[in-house]
Amino acid sequence: MKSKTSVSMPKIFQVNLKLLFYVLLFLGIKTFAQSPELNVKGDDAEKVRLSQLIVNVKVVGNIAYTTAEMHFFNSGTRQMEAELIFPLPENVSVSRYAIDINGKLREAVPVNKNKGKQVFEAIEHRRVDPGLLEKVDGNNFRTRIYPLLPNGERIVIIGYEEELSAFDKDNLAYQLVSRYPKKLDKFEINVSVLGASTSPKITEKSGQDISFSKWNQSFQTSLKKENYQPSEKLVFKIPLQQKTPSVVIQDVGSQYYFYGNIFVEGNKIAKKAPNSLGIIWDNSLSCQTRDLQKELDLLEAYFKKIQNTKVSLYFLNYTFEKQREFVISNGNWSELKSILQNTKYDGGTRFSQINLLNDDEYLFFSDGLSSLSENSLPKTKKAIYTVTSSASADFAFLNYSSMQTGGCFINLNQLNTENALDKLVNTNLKFLGIKENFTVTDLFPMEGTSASGSFSFSGISLNPKNEITLLFGYEKGAVLERKISLDAAIQNTNDINIEKLWAQKKIANLDLQYAKNATEIELLGKKYGIITKNTSLIVLEDIRDYISYDITPPAELRPEFDRIKKQEQDTNLAKQKSNWESVESYFAALNSWWKEDKKYVAPKVLPKSKKNKRTAYETIKGDADAALTVDEPVGAGAAVEIMEDNSVYNQVASSPPQVDMVRFVAPTVVEMKDKKVGYEAESAAKSLSGKVEGVAINATSERASSLNYSVSDTIAFNSKNKDKNWNPDRLYLKALASAPKEKQYDLYLELRKAQERNPSFYFDIAHFFYNQGDVKKAVQVLSNIGDLGLENHQLYKTLTYTLRQWQDFDDALFTAKQVAKWRAHEPQSLRDYALALEDAGNYQEAFDQLIKALEVNYYGEMSGQYEGVEDIILMDINRLVTEYKGLNTDKLDKKYLEKMPVDMRVIMNWNLMDVDLDLHIIEPTGEECYYGHKTTQAGARFSKDFTQGYGPEQYLIRNAVKGKYQIKTNFYGETELTENGPATIMVEIYTTRAGKTARTLKTIQLGKIKENEVLAEIIW
Repeated sequence: MKSKTSVSMPKIFQVNLKLLFYVLLFLGIKTFAQSPELNVKGDDAEKVRLSQLIVNVKVVGNIAYTTAEMHFFNSGTRQMEAELIFPLPENVSVSRYAIDINGKLREAVPVNKNKGKQVFEAIEHRRVDPGLLEKVDGNNFRTRIYPLLPNGERIVIIGYEEELSAFDKDNLAYQLVSRYPKKLDKFEINVSVLGASTSPKITEKSGQDISFSKWNQSFQTSLKKENYQPSEKLVFKIPLQQKTPSVVIQDVGSQYYFYGNIFVEGNKIAKKAPNSLGIIWDNSLSCQTRDLQKELDLLEAYFKKIQNTKVSLYFLNYTFEKQREFVISNGNWSELKSILQNTKYDGGTRFSQINLLNDDEYLFFSDGLSSLSENSLPKTKKAIYTVTSSASADFAFLNYSSMQTGGCFINLNQLNTENALDKLVNTNLKFLGIKENFTVTDLFPMEGTSASGSFSFSGISLNPKNEITLLFGYEKGAVLERKISLDAAIQNTNDINIEKLWAQKKIANLDLQYAKNATEIELLGKKYGIITKNTSLIVLEDIRDYISYDITPPAELRPEFDRIKKQEQDTNLAKQKSNWESVESYFAALNSWWKEDKKYVAPKVLPKSKKNKRTAYETIKGDADAALTVDEPVGAGAAVEIMEDNSVYNQVASSPPQVDMVRFVAPTVVEMKDKKVGYEAESAAKSLSGKVEGVAINATSERASSLNYSVSDTIAFNSKNKDKNWNPDRLYLKALASAPKEKQYDLYLELRKAQERNPSFYFDIAHFFYNQGDVKKAVQVLSNIGDLGLENHQLYKTLTYTLRQWQDFDDALFTAKQVAKWRAHEPQSLRDYALALEDAGNYQEAFDQLIKALEVNYYGEMSGQYEGVEDIILMDINRLVTEYKGLNTDKLDKKYLEKMPVDMRVIMNWNLMDVDLDLHIIEPTGEECYYGHKTTQAGARFSKDFTQGYGPEQYLIRNAVKGKYQIKTNFYGETELTENGPATIMVEIYTTRAGKTARTLKTIQLGKIKENEVLAEIIW
C-alpha cells in the first residue's frame, strides 16, 4: 500500500519572471543569469517581497568589507518558500552567511559541499528550516529561504571582502547596483572609508545627494529612507594613494600576514597589430543579456586604433561555426558590427567544439560557462584574449585560459574602455615574483599575473620587520622593481581580517587550476569559512543536528556542543549506510524468483488486483501566465490503443488537421475509438509499427532510423483534483506547425520570449524539429535546458534522458557525469552515469560505476529515496556481464554473476526528487502488475514502490505470455517546489529473444494528468 494515501497539498507555481525581485548585487547586472533572482513558489508568490535592505560598507585601503542585511516579508496567509541566486564580482566569495532562527541570527559554519547538501536534504525532509549557501557554476551563489510564515519575515545576512578596482588613475570605485520593482519599507546604507587623505565622492551619474564627512581617522556617509525605491546605481570614488604603498599587517601566532596595494605603471610596449584576428562570439542562451554595448565600444576603440586587419567571425553555442571573413579598412567595421548587433542567441555551450585555425590571435567574448562540455580551450601557441561583460561568469577559467596563451583577461565589469583597450594593444607588465627572501612565504598572486595600474599582493612574513622587492617585467625579464617595507608595529590593523583576505587571495589563485588544487581549496575554505566550489556554509536549527552530523557549530553553541559530545562520545552520530549492505538479500530474492521459472497456466478465474485509490495533487509548472484549463471527465471503459502523440510535431504547414482527427477543447484532445484520451494526438491510422527481434511495439516512430521502436513523446493526463493544472495546450507548437518550414526557427525565437525559463517549451520544440528530421536544430534547442539553471541536476537528468534516446551518446555522457558529480551520494544518478558510459562503449567503466552505485554512502534518513535500487542495479550488472565478455568483475562476489536472463524488463525512471509516480503493466492475461500487486500468475516480479526519490521502478517476467503488454503510469503529484517544469520520465524496455537483447529508450514529459495512462504496448 502506498505511504501517501490521502495527501492534499496547495497548488504551486513558479512565479513569473516579470515578478522576480531583483535584490542586491554590487556590480552591473541585467536579467537572466546576470541578475540576482528571488524565485518564490506558491499561488501567492506576489505576497513575498524584500521589505528592508540595510547595507554596511567599510573600506580600508583598496579593500571593502560589505554586509547586506535583507528582510523578506510574507504578507500572505500561507507558508511560503523562496530560493535566492546571486552572482558576485571576480575573485570575491561569500565569507559570512547568517539567517534568523527562532528570532535570533545564527551564523553559518563551513562544511564540505556534498556533505552539506546531504545534511540539508535529510533535515529538510523533517520540515525543519536549515540554511545552506553554496557556490554553483561561475561565481554564483545559491541559498534557500524557508519557511516564510504567514505575516512573518526572515532575515538573511551575506558578507564578503573585495578588492576595489580602479575608476580612473586617481580613484578606486565602489559600486552598489540594485533593482527593485517595488518600493522598500526601509533602505539604509552606511559607508566608512578609513585612512583616506581626501574625501570620497559620489559620481554624477549616481543620482543621489550624498556627501562624506570627516570623523576621526575616517570619512563617513549614511543614507536612510522609508517607503523608498533606490536609484539603480551608486558609485563612490575613493582617492588612490599612488606614491605611498598601502600595507597592513596582522599578527597571527607570530606569523605576520600582510596585504599591500601599489600603483604599477611601466613603460608601455606597443604590441604589433594582428594581420588576421579571430573573434569567437559566444551566442549561447546564457550570453544573450550580457552588456553588449560595452563589448561593441571596446571593438570600436580597438579597430580605430589598429585601423586595418582581417577578421574571421566564429559563433559558439552548441556548435562552433565560422560565419564569414571581414576586411577592416581604416577602422571601418560597420558590416561586422551590424552582424554582432543582430546576433541570435540560442542553445547551450560546448567549448569542446572550438577549433582554433590560423588566425594571428583571438578575442573570445563569453561568460566562460560551458554547459554541455568541460570548461577547457584547445591548446594553441596563439594568444587568446578573453573578454566578458557578464556579471555571472567563470572569471577564474577566463583568466587562466588567457594567461596560458600569453593573452590577457579583460573584465569589462571592472575596466572602462580605455583601460581595456590598453590590455589589447600593449604588451602588459607581468608580476614576476620577488627577489629571493626565505623569510617570506605563500605570496600571491602567482607569477605571470598581469600587472598594470592598481596591483595588490598578500603573503606571510616570518619576521615582524621585513622587506620584499616586487619584480615586474616581460618575457625577457624584470624591468621594474618596487621595494615594500613591512613593520608589524606600525602597520598592524584590526579593522579588517588580513589572514582571511590572504586565504581568499590564495583560493582565487588555486582556483585557476581547480582540479589540481581541489583538496587544498577545500581545507582553506573550511578553515576560514569561505565558500568555494567544494565548501558551503550551513546553518542548523537544533544543536542535536550539529552533533548528529558531526558539524562544528558557531561559537555561541560550541560550549554546549562540546559538553554533549564529551558525554555521548559519538553515540548519536547520524548513521550512514549504503545499498551494499542489503545487496545479498535483494540478490537472494531475485535469484529465488528466477529459479522458480514460473510459467503461466490459465486459471479458471483470474485474480483481480485491488488498487489503492489515492487523492492526487499536482504542481503547476511551465508558463506562469498560461491559461488554466479544466478537463471534462473521461468515461470509463476498456483500455484502448494509445498511439504516438505526434500530430502537431509532424504536421505539414499547408495541411491543417482534419476535423475527424483533432478536436480542440480545453485542453485539446483527440478522439480515438470514440474515447477522448489524449491531446493533440493524431489518428491511430498514422501510427507506425516497429519490429525488434520478433517483438512488435505499437507506437509511432518519431524517427525510424534512430530507434527500434518508441513510445509516445508527450502524455496527457487527467487529475482527480481538477481546479488547476499546468497548461499543456502547447499553442506554440500549433503556431510552428502552421508556419512555412523556412520561417519556423525565427518563429521559435519569437515565441521563446514568453517561455524563456520554461523547460517544457524547449523539450517540445526540440521534438518538433527532431520529428521533422532536423536533428541538429533539435539538439541545439534542447541544449538550452542546460543554460536554464546553475548546477540543476533535475534539468540535466531531462537532458540525459533525451540525448540517450536520440543516441547523442557523447553529450549524454557529459550531462550524466555532471549529475553524478553534483549528486555523488545518489545511487540513481550513478546508475544513470553507468548506462551513459555503456552507451559510449566504455563497458568496464560502466560496470565499475554500477558497483559504486551500490557502495556509495548516504544518511539513513534518506533510505526512502535511495534504498531499493539494488533490484535494478543487480539486473543491470547481470545484463552487462552477459553482453560484454572480458569485464574485470573482481569487485563482485562470483555468486552475483549467475546469469538470470528474462524475456522482458521494463524500467521507469524520473527526474524530480519528491514526485510520486507509479509504473503499471497490464499483461495479456488482463492481470495488472504494480506496487499493490507485485507478482502475477504469469510469473512477473515488481520492484520496490518509490513514493520519494527518482525511482526507478522495474517489471520483470522470465517467461512472457503471448499477447499484448500495456505499459502505464500513474502520477500522484509532487512536493518539490522548483522551476524544473513537469516531471520527465524515461522508460527503458529490454526484450530478449534467442539470447539477444534489444533495448528501447523513450523520454516522456508529463503534462495533464490522467490515472493509468498508456505509455506503450508490446506485442509478444
